[in-house]
Amino acid sequence: MIERLAPSVVGVGDGRGISGSGFTLQDPTLVATAAHVVMDLKAPLIVRTSSSTVEARMALVDEKADLALVRLPQPGSLARRSGLRIARDAPVPGQWVLVLGCPFGTSPTTTIGIVSALPGAVLEPPELARRLQLNAAVNPGNSGGPVVDLHGQVIGVANATVPGGYGLGFAVPAPELQALLDELSRTGRGS
Repeated sequence: MIERLAPSVVGVGDGRGISGSGFTLQDPTLVATAAHVVMDLKAPLIVRTSSSTVEARMALVDEKADLALVRLPQPGSLARRSGLRIARDAPVPGQWVLVLGCPFGTSPTTTIGIVSALPGAVLEPPELARRLQLNAAVNPGNSGGPVVDLHGQVIGVANATVPGGYGLGFAVPAPELQALLDELSRTGRGS
Protein backbone atom coordinates (compact mmCIF):
# COMPACT_ATOMS: atom_id res chain seq x y z
CA MET A 1 0.00 0.00 0.00
CA ILE A 2 2.83 2.42 0.79
CA GLU A 3 4.15 2.06 -2.76
CA ARG A 4 0.71 3.08 -4.02
CA LEU A 5 0.33 6.06 -1.65
CA ALA A 6 3.85 7.53 -1.63
CA PRO A 7 3.68 9.04 -5.15
CA SER A 8 0.79 11.24 -3.94
CA VAL A 9 3.03 12.85 -1.29
CA VAL A 10 5.00 15.98 -2.18
CA GLY A 11 7.35 18.43 -0.53
CA VAL A 12 6.11 22.03 -0.27
CA GLY A 13 8.39 25.03 0.01
CA ASP A 14 10.00 27.94 -1.80
CA GLY A 15 13.42 28.83 -3.21
CA ARG A 16 14.93 28.43 0.26
CA GLY A 17 13.95 24.77 0.49
CA ILE A 18 11.18 22.39 1.48
CA SER A 19 9.36 23.39 4.66
CA GLY A 20 6.68 20.73 4.85
CA SER A 21 4.61 18.15 3.06
CA GLY A 22 1.45 17.98 1.02
CA PHE A 23 -0.50 15.48 -1.01
CA THR A 24 -2.43 15.37 -4.24
CA LEU A 25 -6.19 15.02 -4.16
CA GLN A 26 -8.75 13.64 -6.58
CA ASP A 27 -8.63 16.98 -8.44
CA PRO A 28 -5.27 16.62 -10.23
CA THR A 29 -4.55 20.35 -9.89
CA LEU A 30 -4.88 20.52 -6.08
CA VAL A 31 -2.45 19.76 -3.29
CA ALA A 32 -3.55 19.80 0.36
CA THR A 33 -1.13 20.90 3.06
CA ALA A 34 -1.04 22.63 6.44
CA ALA A 35 -1.52 26.41 6.45
CA HIS A 36 1.51 26.95 8.68
CA VAL A 37 3.67 25.25 6.03
CA VAL A 38 2.85 27.84 3.36
CA MET A 39 1.96 31.04 5.22
CA ASP A 40 5.48 32.47 5.44
CA LEU A 41 6.88 31.16 2.17
CA LYS A 42 8.34 33.56 -0.36
CA ALA A 43 7.18 33.47 -3.97
CA PRO A 44 7.39 31.36 -5.95
CA LEU A 45 5.74 28.56 -4.02
CA ILE A 46 7.04 25.19 -5.18
CA VAL A 47 5.82 21.63 -5.02
CA ARG A 48 8.52 18.98 -5.35
CA THR A 49 8.53 15.28 -6.00
CA SER A 50 11.53 13.01 -6.34
CA SER A 51 11.53 13.66 -10.09
CA SER A 52 10.18 17.18 -10.64
CA THR A 53 9.59 20.62 -9.18
CA VAL A 54 6.72 22.87 -10.26
CA GLU A 55 5.64 26.34 -9.27
CA ALA A 56 2.22 26.55 -7.67
CA ARG A 57 -0.04 29.18 -6.11
CA MET A 58 -2.30 29.42 -3.12
CA ALA A 59 -5.90 28.48 -3.81
CA LEU A 60 -7.48 28.74 -0.35
CA VAL A 61 -6.23 28.93 3.24
CA ASP A 62 -8.01 28.32 6.53
CA GLU A 63 -5.57 29.46 9.21
CA LYS A 64 -7.89 28.48 12.07
CA ALA A 65 -8.08 24.89 10.81
CA ASP A 66 -4.38 25.02 9.77
CA LEU A 67 -5.21 23.85 6.26
CA ALA A 68 -4.32 25.13 2.80
CA LEU A 69 -5.04 24.14 -0.77
CA VAL A 70 -2.36 24.81 -3.36
CA ARG A 71 -3.18 24.98 -7.07
CA LEU A 72 -0.83 23.40 -9.61
CA PRO A 73 -0.51 25.08 -13.02
CA GLN A 74 -2.25 22.28 -14.91
CA PRO A 75 -3.43 18.69 -14.55
CA GLY A 76 -0.52 16.31 -14.83
CA SER A 77 2.04 18.89 -13.63
CA LEU A 78 3.43 16.25 -11.31
CA ALA A 79 3.47 13.43 -13.84
CA ARG A 80 0.80 10.79 -13.32
CA ARG A 81 0.02 10.95 -9.65
CA SER A 82 -3.19 9.49 -8.40
CA GLY A 83 -4.83 11.64 -5.78
CA LEU A 84 -5.83 10.42 -2.36
CA ARG A 85 -9.44 10.03 -1.29
CA ILE A 86 -10.89 11.38 1.92
CA ALA A 87 -12.30 8.70 4.22
CA ARG A 88 -16.05 8.73 4.76
CA ASP A 89 -15.90 6.91 8.08
CA ALA A 90 -14.66 8.68 11.20
CA PRO A 91 -11.58 7.18 12.83
CA VAL A 92 -11.81 5.43 16.19
CA PRO A 93 -9.30 5.22 19.04
CA GLY A 94 -6.94 2.32 18.51
CA GLN A 95 -7.32 2.38 14.71
CA TRP A 96 -4.07 1.81 12.81
CA VAL A 97 -2.87 4.72 10.68
CA LEU A 98 0.03 5.67 8.45
CA VAL A 99 1.59 9.15 8.43
CA LEU A 100 3.26 10.03 5.15
CA GLY A 101 5.42 13.08 4.60
CA CYS A 102 8.79 14.58 3.78
CA PRO A 103 10.40 15.04 7.21
CA PHE A 104 13.42 17.31 7.22
CA GLY A 105 12.92 17.89 3.46
CA THR A 106 13.53 14.25 2.54
CA SER A 107 11.76 12.12 -0.03
CA PRO A 108 8.44 10.72 1.20
CA THR A 109 8.66 8.45 4.22
CA THR A 110 6.03 6.60 6.24
CA THR A 111 5.48 6.01 9.95
CA ILE A 112 2.84 3.81 11.51
CA GLY A 113 0.83 4.10 14.70
CA ILE A 114 -2.68 4.37 16.04
CA VAL A 115 -5.28 7.03 16.68
CA SER A 116 -4.68 7.67 20.38
CA ALA A 117 -7.54 10.11 20.96
CA LEU A 118 -10.31 11.86 19.05
CA PRO A 119 -10.83 15.63 18.93
CA GLY A 120 -11.92 16.97 22.30
CA ALA A 121 -9.89 14.50 24.37
CA VAL A 122 -6.90 16.86 24.56
CA LEU A 123 -7.86 20.15 26.20
CA GLU A 124 -4.50 21.93 26.50
CA PRO A 125 -3.12 23.67 24.58
CA PRO A 126 -6.43 24.87 23.10
CA GLU A 127 -5.21 24.71 19.48
CA LEU A 128 -4.86 20.93 19.84
CA ALA A 129 -8.36 20.38 21.24
CA ARG A 130 -9.81 19.98 17.72
CA ARG A 131 -7.14 17.53 16.56
CA LEU A 132 -6.74 13.79 16.27
CA GLN A 133 -3.98 12.56 18.57
CA LEU A 134 -1.63 9.94 17.09
CA ASN A 135 1.22 7.89 18.45
CA ALA A 136 2.85 7.64 15.00
CA ALA A 137 5.96 9.78 14.60
CA VAL A 138 5.22 13.26 13.24
CA ASN A 139 8.56 14.97 12.62
CA PRO A 140 9.46 18.47 11.41
CA GLY A 141 8.56 18.51 7.72
CA ASN A 142 5.72 15.98 8.12
CA SER A 143 3.26 18.84 8.61
CA GLY A 144 0.80 18.91 5.73
CA GLY A 145 1.25 15.24 4.93
CA PRO A 146 -1.65 12.79 4.89
CA VAL A 147 -2.66 10.56 7.76
CA VAL A 148 -4.37 7.56 6.17
CA ASP A 149 -6.26 4.51 7.36
CA LEU A 150 -5.31 1.00 6.29
CA HIS A 151 -7.50 1.41 3.19
CA GLY A 152 -5.30 4.31 2.07
CA GLN A 153 -7.98 6.94 2.67
CA VAL A 154 -7.18 10.26 4.32
CA ILE A 155 -8.44 10.58 7.90
CA GLY A 156 -6.40 13.68 8.70
CA VAL A 157 -3.61 16.10 7.82
CA ALA A 158 -0.49 15.97 10.02
CA ASN A 159 0.04 19.33 11.66
CA ALA A 160 1.76 19.24 15.04
CA THR A 161 3.89 17.46 17.55
CA VAL A 162 4.74 18.40 21.10
CA PRO A 163 8.43 19.13 21.71
CA GLY A 164 9.75 16.46 24.03
CA GLY A 165 6.57 14.44 23.61
CA TYR A 166 7.52 10.99 22.39
CA GLY A 167 4.81 9.35 20.28
CA LEU A 168 2.62 12.42 20.46
CA GLY A 169 1.51 13.74 17.06
CA PHE A 170 -1.59 15.58 15.97
CA ALA A 171 -3.63 15.85 12.78
CA VAL A 172 -6.44 18.03 11.49
CA PRO A 173 -9.47 15.71 11.04
CA ALA A 174 -10.47 14.95 7.44
CA PRO A 175 -13.93 16.59 7.70
CA GLU A 176 -12.19 19.97 8.07
CA LEU A 177 -10.28 19.30 4.84
CA GLN A 178 -13.50 18.26 3.11
CA ALA A 179 -15.13 21.51 4.29
CA LEU A 180 -12.27 23.52 2.73
CA LEU A 181 -12.61 21.59 -0.54
CA ASP A 182 -16.36 22.20 -0.50
CA GLU A 183 -15.77 25.93 0.05
CA LEU A 184 -13.36 26.07 -2.88
CA SER A 185 -15.88 24.24 -5.07
CA ARG A 186 -18.75 26.47 -3.95
CA THR A 187 -16.98 29.84 -4.17
CA GLY A 188 -14.49 29.14 -6.92
CA ARG A 189 -11.92 31.11 -4.96
CA GLY A 190 -8.42 30.54 -6.12
CA SER A 191 -9.39 28.96 -9.42
